[in-house]
Order: sequence, then structure tokens, then C-alpha cells
Amino acid sequence: MGAGASTEFNAEAVLSDEGDPTEPVADEGYDSDLAGDVRSLADHRPARDPAKPEVDNVRGRLSMYPEVGGKASKLPCAEHIKKPELYPHDAPHNALELPDDTLKLEFVHGYRAHDVRGNLAYDTRGHLVFPAAALCVVMDPTTRKQRFFDLHTDDVLCLAMHPSGDVCATAQVGDNSPIHVWRTSDCARVATIFPKHGKATLGLAFSQDGVFLASVGADELHTVMVYDWESGVQKKNTTQHAHLPDAPHYAGTLIASDSFGRNAPYVVKFNPVDGRLVVGGKVSLKFYVIDGDALRMTPASYAHGARKGYAQSSILSLTFLPDGSTFGGTQKGDVYKYEEGGARAVRKFANLHHGPIHDLMFTGKVLVSAGKDGKVKMWSVFMQGDFQIQISKVAETLLDPHWSPISYNSGKTPCVRAVASTPDAKTLAVGISTSEIYTFQLDVVGDHLQKERQATKTAKLALQAHCGAIDHKSGIDEGDVWDIAMHPKLGHFATVGEDKSVRVWSLKDRKMLRHARLPNKGRSVAWHPHASDGCDHVAVGTFCGKVIVTDVVTGTTVAVGQHAPEGSAVLSLKYSPCGKFLGVASGDGRFRILDVYCGYKLVDQTDVVSDFAGETLLGQKGGSAKKADAGPDAMTHCDWSCDSRHVAINTAGGGLKFFTAPQCDAVSSNAPEILAQDWSTMTLPYSWGAQGVWAPTGEVGDINAVARSNKGDWVANERLLAVADDFGFVKLTRYPANLGVSNERSYRGHSARVTQCAFSCNDKYLVTTGGGDRCVFVWRRKDPAGPVDGPDGPKPPTKALDKLKLDAKTKPPASTAVINLDDRFPDDTDSDLEDETEYVTSGKASVGKVMVQSGVQDGVAVWTPINAENGIPNPYKNHSLAELGCLRGYKTPMTGNPVLAQTHVPSWWRKESTSYDLPKSRLKLNWAYGYRGHDTRQNCFYNSHGEVVYHTAALGVVYNPIYETQRHVTDDPESGLVAEGNTDDILCMARHVDKTTFATGETGRKPKIVVWSSDGCKALAVLQGFHRNAVVALCFSPCGRYLASVGQDANHSVAIYDWKQEELLVTFTNDKGSKVCGIHWNPECGTIVTTGVKHVSFVENAWSPGKEIKKGTVMKPRRGVFGGLGKWQNFYTAAFTKADETVVGTQHGQLYVFSGNNLTRVIPKAHEGKVSAVFCLKEHNVLLSGGDDGVVRFWRADDLSALHSIRIESVMSGAPAQISSITTDVKSKALVGTKCGEIWEISDEARLLVEAHGKGELWGLAIHPSDANKLATCSDDGTLRLWNITPGKGRDVFARAWPRKEDSQPIPNSSFNTGCARSVAWHPDGNSLAVGTVAGKVHVYELYSYKGQSRLTCIKELDTRNEWISDLKYSPCTPEDPTGGRYLAVGSHENAVDIYDTKKPNAEYELVGTCRGHSSFITHLGWSKDGTVLYTNSGDYELLFWYAPKGVQIVNGVDVKDVGWADTTGVLGFETTGVWYRGSDGTDVNSADIAVVHGEHGYQERVCVTGDDRGLVSLFRAPALGGKPRTYGGHSSHVATVRFSRDGGAVFTAGGGDGTVLQWEVIPEGRDVTPKGGAAATEVPKQTVEHDAEDIGGR
Repeated sequence: MGAGASTEFNAEAVLSDEGDPTEPVADEGYDSDLAGDVRSLADHRPARDPAKPEVDNVRGRLSMYPEVGGKASKLPCAEHIKKPELYPHDAPHNALELPDDTLKLEFVHGYRAHDVRGNLAYDTRGHLVFPAAALCVVMDPTTRKQRFFDLHTDDVLCLAMHPSGDVCATAQVGDNSPIHVWRTSDCARVATIFPKHGKATLGLAFSQDGVFLASVGADELHTVMVYDWESGVQKKNTTQHAHLPDAPHYAGTLIASDSFGRNAPYVVKFNPVDGRLVVGGKVSLKFYVIDGDALRMTPASYAHGARKGYAQSSILSLTFLPDGSTFGGTQKGDVYKYEEGGARAVRKFANLHHGPIHDLMFTGKVLVSAGKDGKVKMWSVFMQGDFQIQISKVAETLLDPHWSPISYNSGKTPCVRAVASTPDAKTLAVGISTSEIYTFQLDVVGDHLQKERQATKTAKLALQAHCGAIDHKSGIDEGDVWDIAMHPKLGHFATVGEDKSVRVWSLKDRKMLRHARLPNKGRSVAWHPHASDGCDHVAVGTFCGKVIVTDVVTGTTVAVGQHAPEGSAVLSLKYSPCGKFLGVASGDGRFRILDVYCGYKLVDQTDVVSDFAGETLLGQKGGSAKKADAGPDAMTHCDWSCDSRHVAINTAGGGLKFFTAPQCDAVSSNAPEILAQDWSTMTLPYSWGAQGVWAPTGEVGDINAVARSNKGDWVANERLLAVADDFGFVKLTRYPANLGVSNERSYRGHSARVTQCAFSCNDKYLVTTGGGDRCVFVWRRKDPAGPVDGPDGPKPPTKALDKLKLDAKTKPPASTAVINLDDRFPDDTDSDLEDETEYVTSGKASVGKVMVQSGVQDGVAVWTPINAENGIPNPYKNHSLAELGCLRGYKTPMTGNPVLAQTHVPSWWRKESTSYDLPKSRLKLNWAYGYRGHDTRQNCFYNSHGEVVYHTAALGVVYNPIYETQRHVTDDPESGLVAEGNTDDILCMARHVDKTTFATGETGRKPKIVVWSSDGCKALAVLQGFHRNAVVALCFSPCGRYLASVGQDANHSVAIYDWKQEELLVTFTNDKGSKVCGIHWNPECGTIVTTGVKHVSFVENAWSPGKEIKKGTVMKPRRGVFGGLGKWQNFYTAAFTKADETVVGTQHGQLYVFSGNNLTRVIPKAHEGKVSAVFCLKEHNVLLSGGDDGVVRFWRADDLSALHSIRIESVMSGAPAQISSITTDVKSKALVGTKCGEIWEISDEARLLVEAHGKGELWGLAIHPSDANKLATCSDDGTLRLWNITPGKGRDVFARAWPRKEDSQPIPNSSFNTGCARSVAWHPDGNSLAVGTVAGKVHVYELYSYKGQSRLTCIKELDTRNEWISDLKYSPCTPEDPTGGRYLAVGSHENAVDIYDTKKPNAEYELVGTCRGHSSFITHLGWSKDGTVLYTNSGDYELLFWYAPKGVQIVNGVDVKDVGWADTTGVLGFETTGVWYRGSDGTDVNSADIAVVHGEHGYQERVCVTGDDRGLVSLFRAPALGGKPRTYGGHSSHVATVRFSRDGGAVFTAGGGDGTVLQWEVIPEGRDVTPKGGAAATEVPKQTVEHDAEDIGGR
């Protein structure tokens, strides 16, 4: 899209005039921006030596013994490296193995802009694309998530976005360096081209049709080349570049080439109207036409307008209008317009900017120009000014929390280098030379001043980074980033660089928090170890020898001192662990110690570092070094001992020395105090712990920095060592790397030397800085078994543990674009502890794949997949929506996709006037099979009528266990009124003192709290607006007027509402960083208690009887005080036994008793494991507690003496059921919720009331073929459950199976295990089922009866595939097979469907056919009624048909258009053509089913039900051809599966993420909605009292 840096300065090229000598030439003079383009393009990263030496594993790498490394002659540190006394003689067995942990690049703070232009773009999803170091970054500006293309090996100079917006081309510095073409959706390579461009490729451009890719090079004549980039398929990497993947790709074919000339090119673009290639450069502009295998060139003409001031000018930017005219921006700030189809300048717009115009673009609405004057101006197509944005003014409006400007450009006029707009032309991105990217909204109205003000208000800083600069005299690229300092407690870090700034960044928010300018270039930085405890000092060392200390909280300067001679850089700073001293290592060869608490005054300093024999490390006399520069004796790194008494030093020449602190006396490396010392940090490259990272041929300076992780036993090799080398690599190895040659994991991304690396305080992140690339990389440290993403939720990997089996591995890549690819990648989970669970909105359920553009129809590109066998695109015409009978004006994401080529109108369908009407039938929610217990607490209660109230998905459920009825509270998506219920996952519930009113809180960006009545199941109040991310805990005040809630923002804020008035009264914050799990209100004294992860706090007297809580009341929580009785741990729930006594359940099984906020008593070993539930029935003097041991224990409330206990075991596993909730109202019974999804009622014994699947997604759902009251489900908890769903007779599980319970193993690189079940199908005889797992296994179960109980036994296991079994179906009953089920079709994510013969004699379930031809994973399949034909849907929107059982493809869909289908569960086909809602993509509808609804008097209606990613169930008139549906809520996550009952009278839906099955009654037109279950809706049971107080107390 834009050009990058030009070649080295060439006086002859500048002075030569290659144009027509009769043409006038503009007098442009000198401009620093153009001089800034002059730089060296040499590849500055030499290759690493991969050789490994033979060394002694005991003595180590850098010993003095030549026979074990011979490093003494190279590295002076060798004689001082000694094994610490703490380290055993025999190293751990894994000392030389690869570390278990890996690194994943999460965010890059970097953008190359100081010497390039036009290198910013948006893809079709509105994500920013830009270069940084050797990477191309794709960033979602909303979520700030980044993806990276990382196959470049040096600085990326230019990029071009394909017209489709889904493919990008990028090029880099380096001789014979490649051009890569890659997809922005998943950053996968599509093509690699090796042009002959000399030192670099300077510019790239795609033609409007996307066929051609043009490039211009940095060779002497600046060759222009045009490639057909989608040709020349290569099956593997045949180049000398070993880092390129061995996968299919295009190599491109050169179509034509020509030379631009000796003048430097600045910009290259294709005219989208006439197809000409236009190249602008130094005093030149040339138009090229592709003529066969040649380029015909026509130079721009100005002679005719000489009298008007027309003259040859340097063209820096280009754009084109729809009429084909060309606009060129010049160095002097003028814009020339060139005639349509010609080369003559027809209009000059003078002085549009002051100085060079670096970028021009046409958004489709306005023309945008941007220049060195820091202004972005909008023009009409007639070049009439619309409005402008002045970046310098915008920068002054963006402030940090301390009201200081956050932009580095504040107070300066920045140079705008690039602009880009989103596809809808509503958002404009602006790239600044100081490596900042701003975004603005362009859809503003009013006059030019009003538009400017509105656009300025919408300004956001999308990205910030350290900036570079060019010395205009020498051409040297300056601005290196040098050092990192980590905050000792928080996820913050500081960096310094040559741009004279120190910057503070947030790891969590992925942005810069604040910055401060320095008087000189920064070289080193250190953060005080007692930060957040009153000493937030950050010390910065500069190149001129000064040490500057600032307080980052107040923004004040604490101290400034010249602690090294002028011109001697402060190369390293390090605070002592005690915080009293600051160590200063500088280039003059001296180490100084400053006293922090005495104003940073000098305490002592060393002499010039020299050998103890009196010579320097190079053999010179100690006093012979220069005062300001000690050369090899300059001190580069330092580390403090844990006791702050010793310092270890590295020198530039490879030396290692030790000194006392603070006296600075030299100590021998053999000294006992050194050998026995433990070091607070390990950042010395030349040290005992870093020996193994050095290559055998390594030279001094090859490794710039090392960093040891903070946690683990280093003696047992439990820590990691990160390495930053001089070749641009980041490496990870075990620490200590002291033996042999340590195995290492290497990571690329930086384009220059990596100057520094550092682990965050919790070791979850590694941060690295690149010197010349000025980028800060944030790497996430992760375990290889961590989660990965897939198209249908988290995707399980193949059996081969190291990679997924992707389509691109076996066939040529898709060419021109990517259609409907999911662009959201969930963050890695920080912890696998359920106590630290964070709630985020779920991603989409499935994803489409790449396709080839096979033509254009009605102006819309047609996309078809490449055939898996021979690479031939689908030859059949895609039908238009009108041809398929869709509603006029209806739009679908399937337009242009291959499904429409195989979709045909059946002969039986006739268009009617009611074809697009709403269906007359409706749905009514009857039952919810689910209970959320795995991550919630205290969330099931009795109401005043004895009914059980709990929640699941987005539903509040009122369950009558006597009459077996349910009532539900949820939002109606079709209601235009105020929200009637929750719309996302409900995480918490609270009961009002009247025992009728309940409150539920949900997850979501702006979560709601809904207060509702369990009698009428209607919302009484909806509270929304304050909390963010989720509401995790709720409680009502003792008087019932107020409601307290806890949110999941960074501070876990607490809000108190007058809920009837829907008024927010009070807010206060808890411990920052500590997750809050519960909130509780003492009914007597009014104290509020919050509990959580290492958190318990008390707000005393928050309410008292007769006292109102006034709006704005200040409440200050007080943390719990333990004295010597207890310790900090996780606290989960609380109950109140006396007026001022609180009992709290703990992580380690104790009960803590607090009086006020002071711990007064500890009940040890109350439970084994966590105590997650505590409840007090004070009127009966009983306290109940429940823990992970499955025990409900009863205590006397007054003295906490134990009474008795009941153990609850899960009906599924037989193991103790971890308890998450205990509540009761009477002395005779209690309600217990468990983490495995069960609710029990206990009195004399435990009785199961509710059963549900456990944690994980629920996808498998099948209706019994003959018994409408039986249902089968399976989920990620690994279980298969058969349900009895007879209304009014107890809906329970009558048979259970656990397919892989015994041998289930975690699947590496995913959150799955091999037992996760995702699909299920009944045999037509109803006596057996097949279950498919994510590991590719199919288990066949037989249902039988044993002693009156139904049981399941596995009779067959099919082990043909390694990937997810996404769908399976038995063949139907036919005359040839009256019992049905002769064949079983199994669809998998290996892009195939296997067909098994289930009844072959002596070989049951023998594989008899395989359907191969899909180029993506199978999503749905179904049988014809006669069992001879299969249809299949795939992830790239293909609909294919097959003859069964052999699996031969039916090429033309018209041959089966009138086939009757036994299974109608696919989402692709004629009857589901119009199920896609507005704004959806091809992955948003997950499941469908079709049935005929029978009503009274012979009424019939054919309807289609769908489940989508919005969590909605939609009912259409079938066939669905664009008509409006009826929509229903209840699910909180993507609806994964929908199924009609056999008679069409009910619908069952499975919520993927919420783990809940909902049962809906289908109500035909005219039928009344009456409650079922044998009782009127208003009838409720009475509570039964069975025991008195003495009965409970006496057990």
C-alpha cells in the first residue's frame, strides 16, 4: 500500500534528471523528512552458529579447562566462575532438557513510522495492520488483542492490503529478501515471492482485481516488477531459508518488469479504474501499462502548464478517484491532479500542506491528505475543504490519570506518515512518525468547525511506542530502546530509550500508562523494590552520566545527580533488595552505591575494574583507561545478593567481579561468603548460572542480557532463564544453565539486537526490548498443555501432540481472500484455579475457511473451495437469492459461497403470499435441565412456599418438587420494554428477607442485576450501569430495602442500591487485585463482610435499624486482623452466629471466627479441603457448613461444637460431591448445591432434586426414536446421560455412562481431555446409542435392564479418527432394513465422513465407505429417507451429497433436489437459506431442525428452529427464505444444538457454554397456553416440619 525507506544517498541519482529535459523542474530544496529516508539497508543480523561443543557436564561451559570448552582465551570471566555451595555436585536429571514452559507473543508496543510512509491499513474486519520490527501486527482496536505474521527475518518496510481486505503483502530489508502474502485472519502464509530487488523491497501494491502484485526495489535502477502471485504452487519449502514452513504455498510468476531509474521511488499503487501501475519518486512520476511480458512507461507531463507553475515534483503519495483521475502529493505540500487514462497534469492545488504530503487516500466519501505539518485534511472529490484534524491539538487533550499528556507529541507538531480508513469509512487511523497510531471517527456532521471538534473528541490512542529518528547528516538510525524495570508487585514495567523518555506500561491493559521526558538519552532504569509501599521511585541512568529519580505516583523528581563523568553512560542500575541502596554501573569502569534514604548521595565507589594482580582485563595497567570510557572495563550489568551485602559485576570485555556493599571492596570469587551467597536477581550474561547459553564460537557481546524467573527452587532447576542475544532472538532455557550446552527454545520477532529482557513479578510475562527496532515485546509464559482455540469453541488438537491437522498442510492455500473467519482469540487463562476465574463473553461456535475466487456474479465475487483431490474449483454456477425464492432485499453471508451452487429449489415448493410471514406457531419454555454450581456459591434457596429457587444459563428457575413444575425468569428478546430478566450467564443469586423476592447478577460488558418475584416470575427492578465484566456476588440488607453487589472490575467495587427506586447510593472498593467471591450482611449489627482470594474485609455498621443509607455515604472496609491465630488464604463465604461474630469458610478447611474484624478463634479441620458454604439458622442455634469433601456438617451456633454430619456422593461419579451452596429455612431440612451440577435436599437422608451436566460445553443432544419421553445428552464433562422427561412424573436421569472415565488424558495444547463427548445418536430401534468424542473415538452403547434399573454398557469402540467427531447419524428404517440403523455415518474434523456397516455378519461396525471431498471440517450430516443418500455441511460453507454406503460424491445438487430427508439438522440447504440474521456471518447459526406442527382441526404448519451465537432460539416458517422469525431467550451462550421431538410437539435446545438443555413446548395457532404438571400455576406446596430443635441438636 505504501512505500518504505529508500536506498542509500546517491548524489548522482539525485542530480540526474531522467525525465524529459523540456519539462520544468520544481525547486524543492532540502527537507529533513526526505533526508530521513536515506539509511543503510544492510542486513544487520548475522547468522548464529548452531554448533554445540563437547563439554564436561560437571565443570560447566566457561571453565578454565581447555579440554572442556576452552573459553579462557576468549572470556576473562572464566577464572572467576565457581559453583555455589548451595548447588549439588550431581546436577538434576533434567538439567539439560528443554524447559517445560514456552513463550507466546501477546503484544507488541511498536510501529515503524519514522522513515517510511503509507504503511497502515485496515482489514475487512476493522482490524489495524501495521509493521513492527520483523513482524506484521494485526490488532483489534476494541479488544487490543494482536495477532502476528512472523516469517520475516528483518525490518518490515512496506505493506499492501488486498482489495478484499483479507490478504496482505509485506516486504523487508535484506539481500534477496522475500515478499510474503498472508491472511490477516490467522496470519497464515499464502505465497512467498523472491524478487531481485537488491538490498530491500521499497514498495508494494495489489491490482484492483487482486490478480497482480507490483513491487519496486532498492537496487541501483530501482526495478519495478509485476507478479501473478497466485501461481506456481509449491508443496514444500525449497529455498535456503530454513525458517520458512514446509507447507504448500504460491511462489508467484513474474509477468513483467522495468526500471524506475536512479531516482529514489517513494510510492507505488495501481489505479483501480484503468489498471495502470503508478510509481512516484524523487522528481518523477511514471505510469506503467502491462503489455504482455513488458511494462510500457509514460512519464507525467507538466510542460503545458509551466505558466501556471506546473513542474516536475517529488511525488510522495498517490490516490485515485472513481473517475480514474490520479492525485499525487508532493514534497512542497502541493497536490497535482492527472487526467483520466493519461499522464498529463491537469490541475495543481498549491500549498495544501506546509511541507511534504506523506499520504493520500480516498475513503469512498472524502479524499484524505496527511503531511509533515501534523494535519490531516478532508476534501470533497472537487478538492473543496471539508474539515481538518490537527494532531498537535489532539495530543494535548489526551491525558493520563495524573492529568499529564499521555502522547509523546504533546507540545510538538508531529509528522503524519500514514492514514487508513475502515471498510465502512467511519473510522480513520493516523500513523505518526513518533510511532503512535490515533483513531478518529469520520461520521461527524455540522460545519467544518463542528466536524473538527467532534472528530477531535473521538480521538483515541490505539498504539504507542518508543520512537526513532534519523541523523540527517550521517544517515544513522537512532532511537534504540535499552532497558526494562519491572514493578515489584504490580503488572507494570518501565522502559527507557534514546528518544529521551522513560515510559511506564501496563501488562494487563496493554498500553502505556504515563511517560516523562528526560534531558538526555536514557540508557538504564530501575524500580524501587518497595514500590506500592510508599517509595514508588524509578531511577533512570542516561548516556551523559546522570542518574534521575522520579516518583511515578506523584510525577515529581526526587533526585538528579551527575554520578559518572560527562560522556560516560550509566549502563546499569539496580536497587538493593533491602531498598536502601542504589547500585550504579557506568561506562567509566566504576561501580557506585547511592544511599536512597539520604537523598541519593554517594556512599562509596570502586576503582576502575582491573585484575587483582594490578592489570586490567586486557593486560593494561589499571589507571590507563580513559576517564569517561573504560572500553572493555566498562561495567555493563550488576546483581545484588539477597542480603544486600555483595554485588556481582560484568564488564564489557567479559569480566566477572565481586564487591562488598556498601563499601565497594573487591572480593575474590573463591571467598566463602561469595560461594555461599544467594543472589536476588540473575542478569549477568557472564556468570555461573548462564554458562550453558553461550555458543561454542561465541564472542563477547553475543548475549546482551539474561533474566532469571522469580519463583521456584533454582537448585532443583525449577526456574527459567531468558536470554536476549545480538542476533534478534529471545531464548528460554532452564536455570541454572550451568552444565554442558543447555537446550533452549528460540523465538524470533525482533529485527535487531535484543537489548534487555525481564520477567514480571508473578513470572507470567516476559518483556523484551529491541534496540534498533525500538519495539517492546510482551510474551506470555505458558505451559505446553495450555488452551488453544478452534472453530467450534476451543479446538482439540490431533493425536500428534505438536500441531493441528490443518487444511493448509495437505493442499494449496486459498488464494484471494478469507471469508468469515473468526477474529476473536481468547486470552490465555492466568490460573487454572477456579477461585481466580474471570468471566468473559463467549466466542463464536464455528468458523469458516479460506476459498478461491472463481468468478464474479452481479458485481459480487463468487468464492468456492479448492477440491481436495485435484485443486479444481467448483465449476457450477452459484444461484442468486432471487432464484432460490428468497425475500426481496434479504442478505445472507452465504452470498458467493459454494453452498449456493449446490442449493436448488425442490419441485414441491411453491411461493405463496404467506411464505415470508411470521410462523403462527410459538414456543413456550417448559423445563430447564441444568444448574450452575461449578463456579458459584450460595445460589439455591427455598422461597416462602417451599419451592426451590436456583439459576442456570440466563434463567432464574422456580422449581416445585411436589408437582414437578418449573417457572422461569428470563429476558424476552422480542420485547420492546425494559429488560424482563437476565441475558447472559447468571453468576450469583440473593434472597430477600421476604423469601419471595430474589436478585440475580450476570456476566457481560455492562452486566445487569435483576430483582424479581418468585411468585409472578416478573422483574421488579433492573440495575445496570455501574459494574463492569460481571456481577459476582449479591446480598440484601436485613431490612430488605437495600441490595449490595460486587463487580469484577480491577478494584472489585462494591455498590449499594435502593433497589425499588433503582438508585445507586454508595460505592467503595476492595483490595485491588484480590478477587471477591462473596458479600454478606449481618442481620443484627449491619456489618458488611466481603470474602475472596486472600481477602476478607469488614464494613462495620453499614446499616442499622431505623437508619437510612444516604446517597454518597462513605464506607471504608477494614481488612481482617489475624494476630497469631491464622494466616491469609482464600475465604469463600460467611455466616453470622452472634451480633458481632462472623464465621468464615477458608481454603484449607478451617472455620475462622471473627469478632469485629479481629480473628478470635479457629476451628481446625472442619473439612478436608475448601469450605465453600456456611449458613446459620440462628433461631434454632444451628450452623451448617459444606466443603470439597462432600460433607455437610452441623454445629451449635453459640459455641461451634460439632453435632453430626452427612456425606453426599455424586450420582454420576460416586465420589464425594464438592459442596458450593447450603441454605435452609426450617430445622428439618436443608438445600445443598454441588459443583458437579446437583441439588440435594437433606433431612434424615439426602434426596436428589436436580441433576445436570458438570463444567464444560454441552453439544450432544438426541431424541429417542420412538419414546418421546426419553432424551440423550453428552458434554465436555465426559458423561452420557439418558433422561426421563415425562411431564409431572419426575424428570430425572435413568441411565448414565462415562465413556473414557478410566483412561481419559489431557490433550496437550488444549483445554480438553480425551473423554470430552460432543455428539450422540440413537439407533432407530432405541436400544443402543453412539457417542463421538473430541479425540476421534466413537463408543457404541447398549441399553439394558438389570434388576429393574436401566444401564448402559459399551459394546463397540471405533478408533479410526484422531480429531473431533462433530456429527453422527444412523440410517433410517427402510423396507430393506425394517429395524433401521444398518449404517452409521460419522463426520469428523478430519474433513471426512466414515460409513460403518453395523449389521455385517462376523464384522459389526466394519468401515465400508468414506466420503472425501470437503476442504474443511464436517459440521452436520443427514440421511435420505430411503437410506441411499447423505448430505454433508462443512466449515467452509460447502453442501455436498453422496451415495451411501460407498461414499461416492453426487457432483450436481440438482440430482437430489427432490430427495426426502430423514434428518434435517444441517444449516446449509434450501430450507435454511434464510436463517441468517442481519449482521451475522457464516459461523453464527450453529444448528437447525425442521418439523411439521399439528394443531386442532387438521391444522399443520411446517416450521424451522435454529440456535445461534447470540444465545437465541429462533422459529421460522419453513422453508426459511428471509422471513422474520420468532425469537426466544434463556440460553446465555451459543446454542449448539436444536432438535424437534418426533411428533413436532416439543423442541430441545442445548446451550454450548451454559451446559443447559431447555425444553420448549410448540404451541400451534389457536391452542391456549395452560400450565402442565397436574396443578395450576398458582398452587404451591406447604413446608413440612419433621423435627424439632432438640432432634437436630442431639445427633
